[in-house]
This record gives sequence, C-alpha cells and structure tokens, in this order.
Amino acid sequence: MTGAALPLLVAFILAAVTAGLVRRAGILDHPNARSNHAAPTPRGGGLGIVTGFLAALWLIPIAAPSEGAALAGVAICTVLAAALGFLDDLFTLGERLKFLVLTLISLALAGMAGPVTELGIALPWMIGWLGSALFVFTLANAVNFMDGADGLMAAALIPAALALAWLAPGSIGLGALALALALAGFSIWNAPLLSARGTLFSGDAGSLGAAVIFAGLALAWASTAPSGSVWLVPLLVLPLLGDVLLTMAARVRAGRSPFVAHRAHSYQLLIAMGHSHRRVALIWGGMSLGCGALALLARALPPVAWPLSFGLAVIAFSLLHYRWRRQARSRGLDVYQ
Repeated sequence: MTGAALPLLVAFILAAVTAGLVRRAGILDHPNARSNHAAPTPRGGGLGIVTGFLAALWLIPIAAPSEGAALAGVAICTVLAAALGFLDDLFTLGERLKFLVLTLISLALAGMAGPVTELGIALPWMIGWLGSALFVFTLANAVNFMDGADGLMAAALIPAALALAWLAPGSIGLGALALALALAGFSIWNAPLLSARGTLFSGDAGSLGAAVIFAGLALAWASTAPSGSVWLVPLLVLPLLGDVLLTMAARVRAGRSPFVAHRAHSYQLLIAMGHSHRRVALIWGGMSLGCGALALLARALPPVAWPLSFGLAVIAFSLLHYRWRRQARSRGLDVYQ
C-alpha cells in the first residue's frame, strides 16, 4: 500500500468505527423548538471525523518543515475545537465562554497555519492575521449553524475538501483528502442514505472540529499560494457561509437579533416546506460541487478571474437564497423565525 493510500484508508475506517461507537454510547440530542427531529437521537458522532483525520495526519509524509508546522497547528487547534464542542454537547456551555475560547482558537490557528497576507495586494501582517482568524471563526460558526439537516455538513464539506486537495500540493492536499474520507466515514451513520433520516448527529464536536480542519488546511495553502489565491477559499465553502451570512443580514433588516437561536436558514425553510433531508443534502452537495469546479476552473485562468469568480458565485447563491425565502413566505412561513 502506497504512503498516500494508507492514511486515507485509516481516516475512513477510523471515522466510521469511532462514530459507530459514539452512536452506541447513548449521548442523546433531545428535540427542542429549533430541532428538525422529533425523537431523541445520538449525537457526538463528529468525534469520528476528528479522530479519523488526526490518525491519518500522523501517517501523512511531510515534504517540508513549513508544511509540518502548519499541520501541527491544525492538529492542535482541531483538538481544542473538538474538545470545546464535545463539552458543549455534554454540558451546554455559556455563549460568552464559547465565544472567547473559539476566538482564541481562531487566532492561534491563523498564526500557525497562516496568516494570509496577500489579496492581490500585500496586507500588513497584523491585518492578515486578524482577517485569517475572522475566516476561521466565521466558518466554524457557519458549519455549526448549518449542521441541522442529516448529511448536509458532509455533503457540503466533502466536495470542498476534494477541490482543496486538487489545489493544494503535498501534505496539505493529502490532509484535505483525509478530511474528505473522514467525513465520508462519518456519513455512513449521519447521511440519509438507506432511510429517510440518519441515525447519528455530528454534534458541536464534529461541526467545530471539521470546520477548523478545513479552515486550517485552506489557510496553509492560501498563505503560500500565488497572490490572490485566497479568493478561492471562501468560494469552496460558499453554500455554508452564504446561507448563514445572508440569513443573519435578513434578520437584522427585519429588526431581529442575529444572535438569537432561530429556524430561518434556507435549508430549514426548505425542510419546513416539505423537502426531505436527503434532498436538502443533495442540493447543498450539488452547490458545493459547482463551487469547487468553478474554483478549479478559475485557478487555471489569470489571477483577475479569481475574485471575479467568487463575486459571480456570491450573486448566484444570493439569488437562490432570495428565491427560497420568497417561496417560504408565499407558503405562510415566518422567514425570520
């Protein structure tokens, strides 16, 4: 077995086995007013994603010391983020504490895996560091908010990780492949493949852990890639970021607090309109595939095409988001709930 195949196989198998063990552990997610499930369902399965990825990372050959340092930073911050999420799954931590800890993790990851200081123009190191940390923080919260439909998180992140693996050379690319395989292993239990619903939720441990892994790998690539490549990073995860940011903006315009728990994300509105969890996951998977393909196409074009591609994708997703919200409103749903 080649050096590249072994860590990928380990990521898939260990993620599937660990998630299955967590499923039997009896850590339950009880339904509440914001839930998309009616019966208590095991959660915490995202620990499989984290353990599968970290085990694979241990086996990935490191080509350069700089890559090793970046991957070590990703591993450390992944453990911290997953621990924060798992404690929240068990005990429901306070919002201020989670905000503070996640902010510190984001700042640490931005410094160890990045920072990105080139947007086509050079940025001061401090601005690049803070901007990179903001990306980590925003993506972690976006994935956490969007992890409410079976299979959606994996459907969106697997294509993004595969596209990043294509873009990134060496061990960073292998790390992205390992993330995709770990997500696939977890999906055996989480995705509505053979039934209408999955049987295991990721929990905050998985959503925060997976988001930090992707963000760290993306920063590690973008910080050493040609100037302006960073524009392709948010493009890869636009279906996740776009829904959260546009929903928050709509709530602010309507005079609602963006920080109060709600059921106004477009994926939640689609489910409320009768779409199955499988269909919603396939929609987000298709959008993620499209964004990944656009990023790969743009990468082959002159650098001026990179921000333009991101801008076009933002416009397209915004139109979709508006259309879904209009459909929900026409059916009498509260789109700011």
